[in-house]
Amino acid sequence: MKKLMAACFLLLMVSLLQSKAFAGTTNLNCQFSNDEVVEGVDTIEISDETLTINKELEIPLEKSTIRCGNFGRQKRFDGFALGYQIVLESCTTGVALKGDLIDSVKGVSAKVVCNNIQ
Repeated sequence: MKKLMAACFLLLMVSLLQSKAFAGTTNLNCQFSNDEVVEGVDTIEISDETLTINKELEIPLEKSTIRCGNFGRQKRFDGFALGYQIVLESCTTGVALKGDLIDSVKGVSAKVVCNNIQ
């Protein structure tokens, strides 16, 4: 019974920590994760469920919950505006969002990683 209570407590703590990590009150700085870049994009930041490109273009993000295999149910953020599309998922082992930034006008995309480590 003690092991069951300890496991329940651990799951509760992990759930609370995850909800705090992606609550939207902290700014998440994003970088391109490989050699690909989207021309004209210097900075990407997420705050309050909005993606900001170059500190001036704001793309509203829709939040949904998806199933991520061994990670269980995780968060997914989607947005499309101003010729850019973003898809980010929290299906990772660390506290980060990973996904793609697509410039639909130029027809190019790049992998993006967002976290609060600067």
